[in-house]
Amino acid sequence: MKQAVEFLYGIPKFTKKHSLAHTQHFMELLGNPGNRCKVIHVAGSNGKGSVCCFLYHMLLSEGKTVGLFTSPHLMDVRERFQLNGDLCSEEQFLSAYARVKKTAEELDQKGLGYPTFFEFIFAMGMVLFAEAQVEYVVLETGLGGRLDATNSFADPVLSIITSISLEHTEILGDTIAQIAGEKAGIIKPGVPVVFDANDPEASAVIRAHAGEMHSPCTALEKKMFQILEFKNNFIDFSLSTAYDKETRWTIPGAAEYQVENAALAILAMRILQQQYPEEVAGENAEEQLHAGMKEAFWQGRMQEIEPEIYFDGAHNTSGIGMFTEAVNRLTAKDTYRPLLLFSMVKEKDYSTSIDMLTADISWEEMAVTTIPNERGISFEKLEKLFEEDTDRPVTGYADYREAFRAMKEKKKPGQKFFCTGSLYFIGALMEVWKENCDD
Repeated sequence: MKQAVEFLYGIPKFTKKHSLAHTQHFMELLGNPGNRCKVIHVAGSNGKGSVCCFLYHMLLSEGKTVGLFTSPHLMDVRERFQLNGDLCSEEQFLSAYARVKKTAEELDQKGLGYPTFFEFIFAMGMVLFAEAQVEYVVLETGLGGRLDATNSFADPVLSIITSISLEHTEILGDTIAQIAGEKAGIIKPGVPVVFDANDPEASAVIRAHAGEMHSPCTALEKKMFQILEFKNNFIDFSLSTAYDKETRWTIPGAAEYQVENAALAILAMRILQQQYPEEVAGENAEEQLHAGMKEAFWQGRMQEIEPEIYFDGAHNTSGIGMFTEAVNRLTAKDTYRPLLLFSMVKEKDYSTSIDMLTADISWEEMAVTTIPNERGISFEKLEKLFEEDTDRPVTGYADYREAFRAMKEKKKPGQKFFCTGSLYFIGALMEVWKENCDD
């Protein structure tokens, strides 16, 4: 297992980004394994992993066999391939790895170029799910949509687009409309699309593209859902759509932004019920769906890892905005101001994220560090930006492990401590937290 994982991480050193046609040819050599499943394809800037998680658990609650493909992983690469409620086994992982590696070598020998890391991982997922003979695959895009490797799948049963914000502007475009156009590239002719309509500019692009594809289009608007109650690390909310009349739902977690993701997933499930009434709308379907939603916990999203310590993988300015809203709600009645540990990757708008963190929240103390990844920003640079924005104490740490331990030691009883800035960062911190728990 270790050798296989090391090989996967080494792939970027000897290959390059390929066209969608390259991925399609790769999948053809593998026998197009995804064609045996009903694929739900999910793209977006924020919340797509959470929407995938909600859908996955609702389908499982209906008694379906389901595969879930997401990225990135936090601690174990097998998190990317979930099967029927569990991570894929090491045996399943290695079986798919061997088959994909053999086919990748054939592709390279033809002079077509070795697959990228993401192509390889995506192919492994499709092979794993096909070999497990799952009925449904919930498939999260990697970057963008139109040119993403996952878009090589030609015939999904449903396309979903979550909220759109500025991200990866050097690749996807520097306007909301351009980015929405890239995300809308997953829409296939005649395939229903469900999307988050929180941004008028993005919505117009998605509607127009759906129209061109003759794809039935269903929008989730903010007026359709309302938070009712926060209780015991669960959130109750109501949903009113063409399919739901003031229905009440409960989801786990402390982040209000997950309500929008959950509502989008429920709306998508309603479209599936219309398509396959005998499969996902049977007896006791409503009770099963509600039970599935209560089980749909997504790691690293405003997760209370232990009492008063939260990990949140906010990874762009839109995510940071939702993070600050959640922090302000969670600390509104606290005696002590909260603590912050932050780091981000180079290609994100970390400067604006820092401006938002210092403007919207009164922290007692802040710390910055460097993500253990070639994409990480130096702690010195982050420290300087924070110091320009605030007169509150800011400490830079070269080692993220030391940063977490130091800030945890400073935390007073009753004080909340938040860590955010990147899912890669949260994954690294989870390793540190796990090590401390095992000691």
